[in-house]
Amino acid sequence: MKKTIIYLSICSLALCITSCSPMKSSPKEEKHQMELTLHEVQTNLDDLRHDLNCFHTEVQIIDGKIKHQEDATQNLKQQHVEKLQHKLDTHTKQISTLDNKLSQFETKYSNSSSNISTLSNHANETTLALSQHKDKIKELENIIIRQNQRLDDIAKIKTTLQDIVKTIKSDSSNFIVYRVKAKDSLEKIAKANNVTIDSIKQINNLENDLIVIGQKLKIPK
Repeated sequence: MKKTIIYLSICSLALCITSCSPMKSSPKEEKHQMELTLHEVQTNLDDLRHDLNCFHTEVQIIDGKIKHQEDATQNLKQQHVEKLQHKLDTHTKQISTLDNKLSQFETKYSNSSSNISTLSNHANETTLALSQHKDKIKELENIIIRQNQRLDDIAKIKTTLQDIVKTIKSDSSNFIVYRVKAKDSLEKIAKANNVTIDSIKQINNLENDLIVIGQKLKIPK
């Protein structure tokens, strides 16, 4: 487009110069007319040079954009190729790993087959031994049942004894009732009544030494 405009401008200028018919005038007027014509030609040439420089600049800018686009495209292609190569390497390693695992599995399977035959023979021997142990286990179970019965009897006796002890402890003639006051402690109360802390805890079924104000405690006599 720019080249066409420049070409048309030059052609128009040439036609203007060649088509001007000489007029009868004085040498001074012809000189003046010639200077005007040359000035106009120079102006047109300057404009043409300016347009030509602008055209070159635009061409360079377009070339730069094209070069930048080509570089960007090349980078994208290179990145894509690198990603594909990375995936290919990863898949190759995975396939190699799976091949190794498959080989190990086949080896283990072969060893297991031979071991199964050996285990089958041992199983037959173990079955016989288990049958013998089963009879012994039955005898032990009978012994354990008898022992459990004895333990139940002992537990019943123990419960009876505990009930007797509680009855004895709960007898009001064997203790006095004390209401806990501020700054009291089991140690202080025990010393004041000439008894042990354990005896107070036992008769009151206390698991620890914690007491509170207003609490009623049985103090052994």
